[in-house]
Amino acid sequence: MDNKFAIPKENVLYLIIGLAVMVLGYLLLMGGGADSPEVFNYALFSFTRMYIAPLLIVGGFVIELVVLLCKKHITVFKKKQ
Repeated sequence: MDNKFAIPKENVLYLIIGLAVMVLGYLLLMGGGADSPEVFNYALFSFTRMYIAPLLIVGGFVIELVVLLCKKHITVFKKKQ
């Protein structure tokens, strides 16, 4: 029986990396709320939340899209022979 998957086995690692990048971006967006509604917390608009986290999330989606659209396996890490 011939097993044919939608993506090559070698690209599964890159799918996991893309997912981890997205999860890291979402984790960077968490927290920073004020304890009291009367107190404004400026940490809500930090550089990490405004720029780094959204870039990581979009980058994770780009990684996933590239991996899913490639029919051949991606060789970033070359094996020594």
